[in-house]
Formats: sequence, C-alpha cells, structure tokens
Amino acid sequence: MAIIRVPRERMIGSGIASSLVHEVGHQGAALLDLVNSLRPLLKQLQRDGDEGDVWRYWERWISEILADFWSVARVGVASTLGLMAVVSLPRAFVFRARLDDPHPIPWIRVKLSCALGQALYPHSRWDRLARLWESFYPRAGLDETRRSLLARLEAGLPDFVNVLISHRPEALRGSSLGEAMELQARQPARLTAYYENWRIAPARMYAAPPSLVFAVLGQARAENKISPEGESDLLAKLLTHWALQKTLDTAAVCRMRPQANATAASA
Repeated sequence: MAIIRVPRERMIGSGIASSLVHEVGHQGAALLDLVNSLRPLLKQLQRDGDEGDVWRYWERWISEILADFWSVARVGVASTLGLMAVVSLPRAFVFRARLDDPHPIPWIRVKLSCALGQALYPHSRWDRLARLWESFYPRAGLDETRRSLLARLEAGLPDFVNVLISHRPEALRGSSLGEAMELQARQPARLTAYYENWRIAPARMYAAPPSLVFAVLGQARAENKISPEGESDLLAKLLTHWALQKTLDTAAVCRMRPQANATAASA
C-alpha cells in the first residue's frame, strides 16, 4: 500500500488536489513502469534530435513530469493552479536549473503544465495562465545562458508533449497515455455542467469520485464561480465526509469478517 504525505500548508483549496494527485501519479507511473518505458525513447531523441540537450532535460525530469501529467489529466486546471501556488518562490529558486534535480525548473514546469492542459483539455484558459505566470516571473534580467535554455525548452514543449501523450507503453496494451486517461469525461464544458448540477443537488457531489470533485471545483474556481474561501470551506467538508465514510465502510467490513469466519467454521 502506498502512503502519501501531503504538507499541511497544501491542504487548502486547489493545492490539495494538485499535490495529492501528483503523488498518486508517481504510484500509477510505477505500476505501469512508465519511466522505464519512456526513457529509452527520450535517450534516442537526444541522439537523433536537433536539440539533444533539451531532450536530455526532459529525460532527466521524466519521473516528475509523468506525475504532473497524471495530475493534469485527472483534475484539469486545478492541477496547474495548485502547482503555481506550490512553486511561487523567490526568483532565484523559480529559475534555478540543475541537471541533478529530478524536478523541472519551476518556471518551465508551470509552462509545461499549461501545455499539457491545452493538449488534453483545449481551452483559452491555459494560454492565459501561461501569460499570468510569465507576468509573475518575467525572464528579463536573467543571464543569456539561462534565457537561451528556457527559450529552447519552451520552444520544445509541443514536440515533447506530443511524444508523452501519444506514447504507447506495453502495460497499456496498445492504448496511448492520452487515451488511457478517458479525457472526454473531464473536458471543461462537462466539468462546468457538473458544477451547475451539483449546486442544485449537492448530495450528488458527495457521492461523486473525489478526483472528479477536485476537477469540477478547480474548474469552477478558474471561472470565478466559487471564491477561494468558498472552495476551501467546501473541500474541508468533503474531506471530512470522505474520511468518515471510509471509516464506516472499513468498520462494516471488519464486523462482517468474524461472522463469515464463524459460518465457515460451523459448515
């Protein structure tokens, strides 16, 4: 059983969805052996491509990128909004480039999240988020080496995202990563429709899968249909409900086991 630890400061609003599903993505990638499946392909592109050093960065960061991909695929814009909150750090950290770090440069990591979102769930919002991020952290003032690296990484985003989404690992038996995520059910218009329906019938929200709820609330937050305070309050209630329901379900199973054992022993 995987144990996921989420810092307390991320247990607020969209941040919990982004962080939690990112960690779930690590587990999913491990079960499907995605890192080992993609690395040989990325190494080949390093040798054959015109931007070999750019592909070298993608290959170095692929474990964290797969987890970010999983998060965007499952909770949509909530993932990117949460990531922006997590990596909104002093400029020195946002632009720090180290090949020995498994995490992408924070600046390009947010741009990659937006590019993944645009590819999976096309909408003008992703471009607006990317521009907003750049307004927070403009490249002006960086040294030429770093500006050049970021420019080449950004220019390579479409090709890399296409390679990632269209990859068909053996574990998926012919399906691509994009196809395996069942994207149609979580397109922005569908999420908005869910939110409007749940405003009329809140009980349906409490019965829905948690990842879908996170995606719907993240979309509503991005569309200013719910305030940050309202989102946090609602998520706190949902987390309590899910925890209580899980406890009750587990207790019911535990009560039934002695009865089943007793019946089997007397048979």
